[in-house]
Amino acid sequence: MTQILDWRPEPGEVVEFELTTDRAPVPHHVPASHFQQSHLRSAAAHRAAGRQQSPWVAMAFDLAGRADLDALTDAWQGLVRRHEAFHTWYEPESENLSGFRLPPDSLTVRPARVGDLMSADDVRAHVHRRIDEQTTTGRPGLLAGVIRRDTASTVFFAIDHSYTDGHSLALLFDEIRARYDAARGGTSLDLAPAPGYLDCNRREGERSASLTAAAPELAAWSEFLAAGDGGFPGFPVELGNDADELLSGTRLQYPVLTGAEARAFRAYCGRHGGGFGAGAFAALALAQWEFTGNDVYRVLTAVSTRAYPRLLQVHGWLVNLAPLMFRLPASPTLADAIAAAQQGFQRARAGYDVPLHRALELLLKDGEVPAIPPMASYVDGRAAPGSRDYLSADATVLTGPDNASGVSLWFNWFSDRADLVVSMPDTPEAAAGVPKYLDRVREIMLTALAGTRPAS
Repeated sequence: MTQILDWRPEPGEVVEFELTTDRAPVPHHVPASHFQQSHLRSAAAHRAAGRQQSPWVAMAFDLAGRADLDALTDAWQGLVRRHEAFHTWYEPESENLSGFRLPPDSLTVRPARVGDLMSADDVRAHVHRRIDEQTTTGRPGLLAGVIRRDTASTVFFAIDHSYTDGHSLALLFDEIRARYDAARGGTSLDLAPAPGYLDCNRREGERSASLTAAAPELAAWSEFLAAGDGGFPGFPVELGNDADELLSGTRLQYPVLTGAEARAFRAYCGRHGGGFGAGAFAALALAQWEFTGNDVYRVLTAVSTRAYPRLLQVHGWLVNLAPLMFRLPASPTLADAIAAAQQGFQRARAGYDVPLHRALELLLKDGEVPAIPPMASYVDGRAAPGSRDYLSADATVLTGPDNASGVSLWFNWFSDRADLVVSMPDTPEAAAGVPKYLDRVREIMLTALAGTRPAS
């Protein structure tokens, strides 16, 4: 995961893929999801106030050789027709976020040559500007393009974050490459129709309407909020943001374990009653206890709302935040903490379909959710289609310049490594304290492994 300001693409010929239609959009009447409502209204408020924001997510990866434009055009056209997220949207400037859609078969993609850009800075600046332009148009404007070179070409694409999550981006990495290879080889790619995200929005709306403050599904939320006097947890080190304002942010890519170490750590966790994610959260909790003396670990954690296999092909924002909380045992070690973390992790995941915004609306007086809630995510990315090729394809998720009030963490486990991506306020205090905390988290994990290795 890379901020676009830190992206260093090699120069080359830039070509974009323009999406056109000969049909007028027609209304649909499925309300936006809670996260979409929050995201779209927040982005509209930033625009109205004249504040710069990049509310999108993107991905870039390499193809061998000079990209075949006809094959890439075919790949993009098949993809945007298959996925509802590219032809169904909400108007962010309308009071009720009116919904619209286009017939998929009306969508046509054509290549548009931008020209040769001669430096990495020029390429990055052009792509950043074009993503910002295309993803603030109301409809979920897809910016797709390629930087062509003789030895390797870099594909890039972006969409408003309202219509995608990280899992969806991973699916596109695999699907684009499969469609491209099929088009180049002159073969057909038989992909089943993908379910649309609007059905997921309908189900969320029905779930929200069924909840009351007394619903047993809200017990975990009630306990989580009560443990913090109705508030969200702070970070274990000083961040220099006592007013809890949304500040300019910065991002760290933090290596934690090699591929072999990650597999050994998973085995260690299994011997002590949990999985890799539980071990990671246990290490975070232990470091917190050492820094603050607080033995109760609380954090919002990302959970997938893809409840059954058919939804794995949906392109959309199918992620919720759930309350993870557990107490460390007395005089804790990592081995002691893993089982408690596993129980907390399982309880958090059990509430995957309790919408964060609805839970807070019912349980808090003001019911407000921070624009960017601090959270900690754990993802085992090894199972994503094509994930073994991420390294060789130089695949990376791109984000706009960060804003942050607190710290958000993404623990990612890939076949070759496990790492942490950290978003935090760009303050001297955070720059001094957050790396010290993360160093201790990594040290706790590696120390546990050292105790399992045979003496040399």
